[in-house]
Amino acid sequence: MKPMFRVFSFTVLTSTLLFSSCVKDLYDPEVIAEKNPDAEIPVGFKFTTTKNVNLTVNVNDEYNGANFYMVEVYNQNPLASNNNLKLLTAGVATGRAPYVEDVVVSQSDSVLYIKQIDPLQREVVMIVDVTSATTAICDFSTNSITTKSTSSSVVNTRAIPASADRASDYKLPAGSTTLGAGAVTLAANKSYYLPEGVTNNQITFPGGQNKIELYVAGSTTFSGQFPLTDGCKIVVLPKGKVTADSDLNWYGQNIVVAIHEGGTLNLNASNSKIGVNTLVINDGTLNAKNIEMGWNNPKIVNNGTLNSQDVEVTNGAGIQNNNLFNVRKLTGNSTTKLENNGEIKATEVSLTNKFVIDNNHHMEIAYLNFGGGGGTLNNNCFTVCDDLYTEQGTINSASGSLLACKDFWGNNSTITLKGNAIFSIGDVADYNLPTSTAVANGAVFNYHVEINGAKESNLEPLFYIKSGTVGPTSNFSEHLSIVGSIEAAIAPSYDSRLLYKTTGNVKLTKSPQTAIAETSCNGSGATEDPGTGTPTNPSFPIKVETGNEYTFAMEDNWPALGDYDMNDFVFTIDKISYSKGNNNKLATFSFEITPVAAGASYRLALGVQFDKIASGSLSLVSSTSSIGTKENGQEKANLILFPDVYSTFGVSSPGITNTDPSKTKYASKSYKFEVAFNNSVSESDINISNLNFYLIIGQNNDINRKEVHLAGYKPTSKVKSDPLDYTDYNNMVWGLLIPTADFKYPIEAVKIQDAYPNFLNWAKSGGSNNASWYLSPQSGKVYNK
Repeated sequence: MKPMFRVFSFTVLTSTLLFSSCVKDLYDPEVIAEKNPDAEIPVGFKFTTTKNVNLTVNVNDEYNGANFYMVEVYNQNPLASNNNLKLLTAGVATGRAPYVEDVVVSQSDSVLYIKQIDPLQREVVMIVDVTSATTAICDFSTNSITTKSTSSSVVNTRAIPASADRASDYKLPAGSTTLGAGAVTLAANKSYYLPEGVTNNQITFPGGQNKIELYVAGSTTFSGQFPLTDGCKIVVLPKGKVTADSDLNWYGQNIVVAIHEGGTLNLNASNSKIGVNTLVINDGTLNAKNIEMGWNNPKIVNNGTLNSQDVEVTNGAGIQNNNLFNVRKLTGNSTTKLENNGEIKATEVSLTNKFVIDNNHHMEIAYLNFGGGGGTLNNNCFTVCDDLYTEQGTINSASGSLLACKDFWGNNSTITLKGNAIFSIGDVADYNLPTSTAVANGAVFNYHVEINGAKESNLEPLFYIKSGTVGPTSNFSEHLSIVGSIEAAIAPSYDSRLLYKTTGNVKLTKSPQTAIAETSCNGSGATEDPGTGTPTNPSFPIKVETGNEYTFAMEDNWPALGDYDMNDFVFTIDKISYSKGNNNKLATFSFEITPVAAGASYRLALGVQFDKIASGSLSLVSSTSSIGTKENGQEKANLILFPDVYSTFGVSSPGITNTDPSKTKYASKSYKFEVAFNNSVSESDINISNLNFYLIIGQNNDINRKEVHLAGYKPTSKVKSDPLDYTDYNNMVWGLLIPTADFKYPIEAVKIQDAYPNFLNWAKSGGSNNASWYLSPQSGKVYNK
């Protein structure tokens, strides 16, 4: 029985093992490494830096199998720029035949980007989490990608709420005192009437007098202070006009100011204060210079036209707009609320603290500013602005609504889109808005902006950046998260660092794939990308040129550790490509190998065994300089790639080659190999996990040659002795596969655990920790010449 852990010494080995690979390159299966309890390697750990994910991709087949969809799998977002993008695999699919393939990724990779290209050449990308997965499903078919228009799910006509206060409810009471043109001081607990056609600018509201009611059908101007106390009323009747030229001081409780349809109230003072449960109802016209609402729950209900330069809403105040509200600057904070059931046209709206806007119809704003502290916009219909700036803001957009801006800047903010809501950034010229220069051109997601999509009634929202520059402008890492069920169409170029997190059924596109029908709440809706207009199939066989690249670092001393510098032979493999038919089976396969270093002193040859392919099913089509040969007498297909690895460096005999920085560096070149298959071969059969590369040490003979393979791989049928899985008693290995072509291998006689400080932690954890250890070499201990 094997112990739970095998152990090996990284420091003190028996004298038998002290010879470096450049001194002692002998095969001795009787050599056993001594135990070292300080370095425990879990039994069964094969030092693998990659993992296989069995991927199934269900396409959104709108052609009932008549046309093929291309499927491409990437390590990063293929729609973004400035990234280390690699195509991992590709093929075709229909609704009847999903794309199924084993994808090899690095252990540190957490997501795959799956691109679907439909027969109209439209591209959609979805993201699959493979952090701890061995199987993954990417399902485009369950998402609402369709060329058919979807209608809005909201009512697209406006109606004033039945519960709204009306100025017409305040009628002239019988027995009111009729006023003429003469001076008068109004008394408490009395009702007065200024008839139509009468102008009186000498009416005085005395301070401290309660329950005075003034009904105006004529015209009056208050030139001095205009105080209203508890229970006072001013009712502007049809054709009536009231003007206040000095500051208001409406500090009493339960004050009512009502403007009937056809009536006008002008507040010309620089500071018109409304507070303490004051109710202003406008069915006519209310013109103001500066309204300040505060002091315990004052309210304005506008059923007519409200024009104001500045409005400040604080301390529980509220505005209900049911018709037309024109304002230069509206500022709200401290648990206040604006309910819009009509139209708001504003130069600036600023929401701070806990100011809430419930927008049930139209808002057109030059600059919409969430200044911090938790302002909220509940957008149930149409909100369009030139500039949108949000710091700690919350926006909730209902199904069928539109939130649009030309320029955007966001930080620590959340925008939730439901149903087929639209949030667009870019050109807003169709809406004839006043312009703003508060936000720079484009869309900036500074830090922790989340776009959250929620499907309703099988409708998905659309996040659409139409134009302008896009990207972060800071060094933060958490720029934009797109989560839930949503299509994110980003037309301009953007940096790969932009998207911090994408979870759920997020679809990334360059242009909308879903049409949303026009309503009064969503402007012109959304038009789907028509693509090429005519569906077509790929030309078969398709040529797939992957970006997969790897480094193999090998020791040749099996089963002795030697110097364990993993540089006896180092080579890269890249430019892996193949041709596929419409059944995703391979016709040809090619790759390039570049020798990098050889730090051994014995003759070395390089071979590869195709573990899933019988010898008779493969033929070598070509190799650079005809260096490769297919090896006969093997059960599985084998190629001898380099019969003498030193000759690839132009070196005539074995010796230290490109491992000692004090010595001459020898150039090499890349060698291309192409093979063809006689039988049905899948891509999974020839992915890097099933390419069994090996070294032949010394003479290549058919009797019992010495081969060194990666751990877990079997030797060819020309090896007769048991290689013990190419691990020793301490579970050490003699070859590493690194998922990059930029691996910096140790210099001569420097152990790999010394060149890479995280290597030992990775090995002891069984690969769970420090999965990217090979990206952090120790300076001065790796070859950089």
